[in-house]
Parts: sequence; structure tokens; C-alpha cells
Amino acid sequence: MNPKRTAAFLTISLIWGSMWIAQQQLPDPPSQLTFTAITLALSAVLLAITAAVLRLPLPAKREWLASAALGISLIVLPYLLSTWTSPHLSSGLPAVVAAATPLVAGFFGDTPWRARNASIAGLGGVLLVVGGTISASWNQLPWAIVLLGSTCAIVASLVFVQKQLLSCHPIYTAAIELAVAAAILGPLSFARSGPMPSGLSWTLILLSVLGSAVASALYFWLLKQVRVDQLTSIVWAQLLVAVAESVFLLRPNLDWQILLGAIIIIGSILALHSSQSDEPVLTVGVT
Repeated sequence: MNPKRTAAFLTISLIWGSMWIAQQQLPDPPSQLTFTAITLALSAVLLAITAAVLRLPLPAKREWLASAALGISLIVLPYLLSTWTSPHLSSGLPAVVAAATPLVAGFFGDTPWRARNASIAGLGGVLLVVGGTISASWNQLPWAIVLLGSTCAIVASLVFVQKQLLSCHPIYTAAIELAVAAAILGPLSFARSGPMPSGLSWTLILLSVLGSAVASALYFWLLKQVRVDQLTSIVWAQLLVAVAESVFLLRPNLDWQILLGAIIIIGSILALHSSQSDEPVLTVGVT
């Protein structure tokens, strides 16, 4: 991974891994939906203004459609399904399902076995990190399968649009994606909780808007540079960021399994991003 890609990867992981701090400031789930809808809408506006100032070329029709579809598959569908299934799952299980994203991506594209092995190791590392918060039961299996379906939808959409968005600027892709997601989640939040709750801080919203805009644009820039399984390993890195920040702020007692899991995740990320798609294959020349 070159320095630019590494910087983008780390920036996205830091921003998205820190979102739990903002969520801790929200009073209840309806406020979280309202906060998300407002953040998405303002981030889309910020990116659209940026694109206009930079005089970026407008996307083609198919790029508009592909970016709009990402707003549903990457934001709306995972958000609604995670909200629906989370009451029925132990707290660490959604993180484990999300950590399977690079492994699932390996079956959607031309991925070398070294990368698939790294994806399996990374999933094992996440299991070590969050294992203490998982209580296994058969009753959770249907809900976990539903959440895994959301993961498959995310991977499939990224694989499908990766080539469709080659000529579309990442700022436009992010702006369209966020705008479509806000257009869907906004009415849902209004129907559920009414106008904006007074407990929401505009300082928190503005910081989240800036972070969301930057991370989304970098995410789609990185989509053009790496394989989908490499891109989705961000879910491992943002988990490590969240754990590191919680340790720094809350000072909990660290178990050896968490430290071992973190080491495995870091090693898996490095192995995954150093793997090449063009592994040697047997070729036969026919005259």
C-alpha cells in the first residue's frame, strides 16, 4: 500500500472508529436516527458545494444511478437492519458479522488465497477482541443471518459499481450517496421522533458532518485504488480505533485476548493489503 492509500485508510478508520463517541452523547435511539439523517444531509450539501467550487465534471447518467444505489445498499439498508436486529443480538455479535465483510468480498471477486487466509485470520482476531461480549444462543441465529445478508448486499454493490464509477469523481459519488440516504432516513426520523430534539448539539453535528464528508469522499477514492476485500478491511481498523479510544477514555482492564486479537488484526490488515491479485496461473498456448 502506497503512502496516499495508507493515509486515506487510516483517516477513514479514525473518523468512523470515533463515531461511537458522538453516539454516546445522544439521549435515545430516535435521536440517533435524527442525528444520522441531519448529518448525512449536511455532508451531502458540503460535498456538493465543494464539487461546484472545484468545477468538477458532472457524472454520467449511469454514474448517478450507481451512486444513488450505494446510498441504499451502503447506508440505508445496513442502518435499518442493524437497528431491527440489534435488540435480538448480544452486543459483540454485530461487530463479528461486520468483520466477515472482507471474507465475503473474497468470494465475489478474483481474490488470491493469501488474502482469503488473511480475512479468516482477521475475523478470528475480531472474535478475540469482542469475545467477552458475545453470548451464543440459537435464538440469535436468524437475526445474525439477516445481518449477514446486509453484509453480502454491501459487498455485492461495491463489486458491481467499482468499474461503473471509474470516471466519476469520488466527491460526487459521496455527495449523491449521502443525499439519497438522507432523503430516505430523513422522513423516517421525522415520522418517528418529530422535529429535531433539543438535546442534540450543533457543535457535535457540525464535527460529524465534516468527518462524514471527508471519510465518504476518501472511501470512494480508495475504492478505485484497491480491491473490495482490501477496502472493507476498514471495519477491522475502525474497531481497533474504537477499542483504543475506549481504553484511553474509560480505563478498563484489558484482557490478554484483546491484546492478542489486536495484534492478529493488524497483521491481517498488512497481509491483506500486501497480497496481489495477479498470482501466477497455468497458461497453455494453442497454435
